[in-house]
Amino acid sequence: MHIGKTQTLKISEKNHSGWMLTDDSGETAFMSKVFIREEKEIGDELEVFVYQDDNKLKATTETPLAEVGEFAVMTCVQSLPSGAFMDWGIIKDLFIPYKQQKTKIIEGKRYLVNLYIDEDLKLITGTTKFKRNPQYQDLPFQNGDKVELLMMNESELGWNVIINKKYIGLIYATDVYKKLYPLSEEEGYIKEIREDGKIDVSLQPVGFENIDEFRQRILNKLEENFGLLHLSDKSTPEEIKDELQMSKKNFKKALGGLYKDKVVDILEDKIRLV
Repeated sequence: MHIGKTQTLKISEKNHSGWMLTDDSGETAFMSKVFIREEKEIGDELEVFVYQDDNKLKATTETPLAEVGEFAVMTCVQSLPSGAFMDWGIIKDLFIPYKQQKTKIIEGKRYLVNLYIDEDLKLITGTTKFKRNPQYQDLPFQNGDKVELLMMNESELGWNVIINKKYIGLIYATDVYKKLYPLSEEEGYIKEIREDGKIDVSLQPVGFENIDEFRQRILNKLEENFGLLHLSDKSTPEEIKDELQMSKKNFKKALGGLYKDKVVDILEDKIRLV
């Protein structure tokens, strides 16, 4: 039985309170009748999330905000001297011991939480303490892959981010072309997986082969401004960043392509649609 994970189990017993679900090894978890949405027979399979409650394994068809090994933003529903209880999307709240809190968790506030199995207690536990830019092996990414990002915090180097709910990466400050906020969600791209296992991320597609997205962004802005845009290849990186949320390098590549295709005219201090 994979505790803290979504998995497929078989119905092995049914009673007035709910169903007993069994894995291939014979281990069981109980699912309350409140989660039964349709009638099934003994031996039928069911996809459920397995958690612990009162030292027993239980199952739910609810979808948690995060599984063991993942990160998610959770709201504190109760804060005690011993720890805090977080709403993680299922019937049972997630407990974060006081010693696993980076700062004291306050009821009603939202926090970035990582789930793990406590080695001593063998319980699903939450923590707000985690390494910055850890080293990984056998990552399921390639340079240029599109990923989902969760913003962590800003640092001297740039922004620490969570990639696809599981991995910590970094967006360098030179690659930030828009206003970002802690705990907000963004789309991003794997820029480089370094030899030391750390992950560099970009908010924009990487490489010239993705320049079409920047060309379209320029065209959209031109159409919004009646075919005229007060930018040119002489504009400062800051002006381009504020107007188009892209780097000057990508702007010049995209603008050059539009000019070559005779879609725009480049004037001294502005561009316009042909």
